[in-house]
Formats: sequence, structure tokens, C-alpha cells
Amino acid sequence: MDNHDLNCVSNSDPDLMKIFRPFALKMEEQSLPPIVINLFKCYFSQLVFGSQGKLTRKEILPVTENELENLDNLEKTSAYREAAQEAISELVIIKLNGGLGTTMGMETAKSLITVRQDSSFLDLILDQIRVLREKYRIAIPLLFMNSFRTHLDTMLHIDVENPYHLPLAFLQHKYPKILTEEMEPARWPDNPDLEWNPPGHGDIYTALITSGILKNLLDKGYKYAFISNSDNLGATMNQSILGYLKSQEFTFLMEVTPRTVSDRKGGHLCRLLKNNRLALREIAQCPENDLEEFMNIDKYSFFNTNSIWLNLEALEKVFLRHKMIPLDLIINTKNLDPRNPESPLVYQLETAMGSAISAFDHAGALIVPRDRFAPVKTTSDLLTVMSDCFSISKMKTIIPDPRRSLPMPDVHLDEKYYKKVDDFEQRFPNGVPSLLECEYLQVKGDLLFGKDVRIKGRVRLVNDSGKQVRIEDGSVLEGDVSF
Repeated sequence: MDNHDLNCVSNSDPDLMKIFRPFALKMEEQSLPPIVINLFKCYFSQLVFGSQGKLTRKEILPVTENELENLDNLEKTSAYREAAQEAISELVIIKLNGGLGTTMGMETAKSLITVRQDSSFLDLILDQIRVLREKYRIAIPLLFMNSFRTHLDTMLHIDVENPYHLPLAFLQHKYPKILTEEMEPARWPDNPDLEWNPPGHGDIYTALITSGILKNLLDKGYKYAFISNSDNLGATMNQSILGYLKSQEFTFLMEVTPRTVSDRKGGHLCRLLKNNRLALREIAQCPENDLEEFMNIDKYSFFNTNSIWLNLEALEKVFLRHKMIPLDLIINTKNLDPRNPESPLVYQLETAMGSAISAFDHAGALIVPRDRFAPVKTTSDLLTVMSDCFSISKMKTIIPDPRRSLPMPDVHLDEKYYKKVDDFEQRFPNGVPSLLECEYLQVKGDLLFGKDVRIKGRVRLVNDSGKQVRIEDGSVLEGDVSF
């Protein structure tokens, strides 16, 4: 698929019109904007006719370190900090907050998980904006892009205001789930909400436009946006990056960081051979026979942290040029009810925010240190972030504890007992263990952790008894330990 052409099948195609009509009616019934229905139709046509946006190794080039600037170098340049002083009054911060944390057994906004000292992701984000506003003496706007499933939970928790009566949030759209066998809209009368899926964070561009937020921001003089995931507490406003964005007149700037073995399945940065533009390739876009090379972290060395900096005027121009923001399609196959493995299989059509990089003129990527990337996707991630491997900075961000000299530990918790947040919390009633000296941790079986437990080095904890075993208070665990 051309990155600047969504390859929509003509509206006059009778086969497509017949198959798509029930989806269009379902979306109209929910008052979704025509632009969203047409965009879904484009992606639906790619699914039906097999044009699924694959990027083969013959179409791309790796990106090398010497092609990109590094944040460490930027922070040594006073000119960028000076440029940021001018740009800070034109900046808005947007948090992607559509996730439910279903992989951790949640049915509420993932950002409400408690991560540090009784503070949730959302609490820390609100603390961050207060500190920024105080530091720069400017009421920097904070906006949340919520999904239809997270909006109520989030807004009931927020206690900050934006300047100039700007809204605190706008809603992500929703797409109908597609039954894989019948290619019809999914129906689930017991819970009709499950008939829909959020269309991925790539929907931010369309949502900014259809909500009127983009026009509102531009009318009020806002020119730049910093966008990041609400579950990545390492992502915060950086003076040097903002100054770099302004000084170099980037229209789109993606933060990337070196891939490690644990990132090998994540989307990687590359260049399109046909036009030399930067691009993002997700694993869903990789042909099966290219998968081994896709996961070669030496060849494709950088992955997208999903923190991007945008010129909002450029975003408007790209939209007007294409009548949409060209994004690569991602097709996910899942159970209609994520909690019911017997429920029908459905296709969920989604897009990734970072794939827009190839649609912008003068887009760039910036290498950032790992401490700007601390997401929580699983309870294993949650354990690490809650531990003493991290501390809270003066800017209320989560940063690696300065006492730790090792890379972050590789943690694997037994999914049978720890996958769901509720089960996880029950097994750490007195707080999580110290991981300051831990390199690797695997927990197999049902273990209840006592108070002030320390994990040192490479540790494997095994309980094959079938019954819960309590680890005593103050235990120091090293090597392989059986219970």
C-alpha cells in the first residue's frame, strides 16, 4: 500500500457497497461523522480485497544511528532551550487515554491503576502538569483523548482546568467489530458495547478534526502538540526537544529508543525505498517470511516510543491535502468478548499514530534515553514500575532510581496467578519486593509476598505445590528457590 494512498475501492463497486451497507447503517445509528464512516470503509475495503498494507524488506531500508540526532546532544545546546522559551506558550500536551487494560483483567480506565504511593497514572499526570505550569508560569493545556469506555471514569477523576475554556478531553471514535467468517457487523446483545472497538491511537488525527479541537487550538494560537500514552510515565515535556522541533521546523518528530530483545516485536523505524521518507513498520504489517528479519534488533535498531511532537498547522495541511491522514491499516483478530474465549472471532481494524510520519514533509526522529519510555502493558511491567527500580523526579515523572546501575530487570510473573490486577494486588499486600539489585525474575506458581522482601541477581521462584505459599517478611531471595 502506498503510504499516501489508502487504496479505497470505488464507491461504485457493487460488491463492496452491498457488504458494507450494514456497517454504514450501524455507524450512522451511533451518529458517527461521515468522515469516520468513509475512513472505516477504506480500511474495510482493504480487508475484503486483501490489500492489507504489508511492507516487505525489499521496500524499506534500515535507519542507522548516524542519521538521527540524540537527545543527549540537544541538551548541551543552549539555543534549543532558548527556542523553547518562545514555543512553550504555543504548546499543548495530549495524553492517549483510551486503554482499558483488558490484558490485566480491567474494565475501567487503565490510567486509574495505582502505581506509586497511592497515586495512579492519572494522578501523576495531573501532578506533572501542575509542576510544569508552576515552573514555566504558563497554563499549558492538558487534553485527554478518551475512548467511549474510559471517558466517564477519567473525567470523574480530573480536578484541573484548562486555559481559555479549552475542553479537558475529546473522544476517540469507534469502529464496528467484524465477524471473521460472515464478514458482518458483530452482534452481542448481552453487552452491545462489545460490538465496537476503539480504532487505535491513529484515530487521534481524525478525532482532533471532527471534535473541532484542532481548529480551536489553532484559533487560540497553539502551534505545537506533545502526544504520549497515559501509561508511559517517562514521557513528559522536554525543553530541548520542543526547542529542537521549533528551530529545525519539523512538522512531525518521533521519539525513538534503541531496541532490546524485549522490544523485538514492537514497531520499528525504517525508510521507504521509493521516496526515502521515514516510516514505522508494525509487526502486523510484516509478511510472515520476513518476521525473523523484522525481529533483528541489530538491523532495525530503533523502535517507536509512541511519544510524538507535532506542528498543528502542518497537521491541518496534511489533512487538507489528503482529505484524511494516511495511516497504515492494522488488522487484529480477537474474541468478540475478550473475557470469553468461546465467543466468536472478530476482526478489529486499527491504526497506529506513528505511521503518520511518512505523510508529513520534513518529519524526523530523535533518539531518546530509555528513561523516557516506562510503559505498563502487563502486571510484570507494573511490578517493575512500582518497585525501587524507579523513583519520582521533581517533575513528577517516573525515572530510574539513581542507585541502580543495571538495565531494568526482566520480570516474568505466572499469568495464572498474577495476570489480573486484582490477583496481582492480593499477592503483594504489604508492597512489592525490592528489585534494586535484580537482573531477572521469574515467578512460577502461587506465592504471597511478605513485607520488605529483596530480590538479588537472577532469581527463579517456583511453587509446584498447587497451594499458595507465603514468602516470609524480610526474605532475601537469590538464585533458584523452590517452595
